[in-house]
Amino acid sequence: MGEFRFRVPSEWNLDTYHGNAIHVIGLDGIPWPCRIAVAQPDDSEESEKIITISRNRDESGKLYLIYPMDHRGEMLICTGTLPVREAPYELLTELARGTLNRLRNQISIWEEGGLHIENGVHAFVQLATRLLSKSILATECKMRDDAARQSIESSMDGIFDLSHSFGAQISKFRREHEQMSNFWMANAIGSGDQFEPSLASKDFDLLEINLNANNAELEEKISGGREELLGKRVIVGPWLDASIGGMDSRLINVDDFGARKEQLLIGCRKQLSQIPRTTSLIHVVSRLNGIGHRHLSYPQQLSVTVEMLRLIEESQTDLPTLISFDFPWAERLSGAVGGIHPLQIADSLMRQGLPISFLGLDINLDYWPNGSMIRDPLQWIDLVDVWAQLGLPLVICLRMPTGTGAGPAEEDPYRRVNRTSSNLTDENRITFLKTVMPMMIARPSIHGMVWQQWSDGDDNRFPNSGLVDEKGAPKAIQSAIRHIRNAIDGNT
Repeated sequence: MGEFRFRVPSEWNLDTYHGNAIHVIGLDGIPWPCRIAVAQPDDSEESEKIITISRNRDESGKLYLIYPMDHRGEMLICTGTLPVREAPYELLTELARGTLNRLRNQISIWEEGGLHIENGVHAFVQLATRLLSKSILATECKMRDDAARQSIESSMDGIFDLSHSFGAQISKFRREHEQMSNFWMANAIGSGDQFEPSLASKDFDLLEINLNANNAELEEKISGGREELLGKRVIVGPWLDASIGGMDSRLINVDDFGARKEQLLIGCRKQLSQIPRTTSLIHVVSRLNGIGHRHLSYPQQLSVTVEMLRLIEESQTDLPTLISFDFPWAERLSGAVGGIHPLQIADSLMRQGLPISFLGLDINLDYWPNGSMIRDPLQWIDLVDVWAQLGLPLVICLRMPTGTGAGPAEEDPYRRVNRTSSNLTDENRITFLKTVMPMMIARPSIHGMVWQQWSDGDDNRFPNSGLVDEKGAPKAIQSAIRHIRNAIDGNT
């Protein structure tokens, strides 16, 4: 069994959330679950402790964990690739080394591609390098840790400055070359009193509508042949949300899976027969991943997905289709034994010749336990580059907390309510999106973004992730949406 040992400051946070986030990724790119043990060596200072991270593999790997940035809030960062060994590593020094190494490598790649790197970025690299050297050479633990922390902060400043520059330069290039695909934005429509306002939003190009969501007002518009009232092109779906709590309760109450699947397919046939004339895309399945749950096992998820795609194929519709995948970094594998990387699922579906036009990356950002942690912008670039290898255009399906609130008073027995566990403020999140999303616009493999929740009350599994609150009042996150819109249109 492979073990990594790290010396850490005694105040290092290892509560349930931070401890569960720790995992190791090897050369295969698969996150591996770890066991964490904490010890206070007899010969150590009271200001330090040793954590042992064990997994059932002996190969080298990168350690990922949540790190508290001074001004940006908590972020998941990593060391460089480390071999298993008996002697303890200095955790903060290795995190500083890994963060700086990723920044330097990305600069090298983008400079070779012709990107102009501003002097300020190089200044951050030089400062981070000096501080890392100071950390390595220090003889006292406190001096070593302080220098490492400063190095991490300097490297992260360089990463964000580099990302801003990349987003601005490449987005401009993409807009100026008409042969490249346009980047579009969509919002999932609201329910109840928020239905009409969500249709009218001017920041989005498309609407995602669920024809099977018991929305009488929407059904009246569609069945009456007045879909032009929607005013925009639409994405129909998702027909199935494969995540925990995503299945319609009417289907859950059908005990036999075969009968449940047949009932679902009947609903899909009905939807195919009444698709609005303004439809641009069918979102067939959302939040598909390599691990099942008590209402929909992984084999059942795959079976239903294949059947629905075959149904679309038989209907001879020429509409493109979207399949989206939960936990696109495969982070859920770090907390479970077994399971399959969502990238492998996408590859296996494509190899069957199924009619899949787009792959979606479902990112429920800064939610726990069923969400993705905040990661620096370069990790988003790595994610896109990995998924782009499959050769299909990609869509970012995004939500994140956009304010504070009490959340639902009662938890639905079929749905697990997540919570926000990081210490990020609204300002942190808005600043983060204003950096990351222009980078996504700049990637030619990314064709669009869907904001998955209009109102806070639309999905109680993800509290406070609407663009408006339950009373319809706009939230601060809308400034980030307008910033993304301006980046697409080229407005300053």
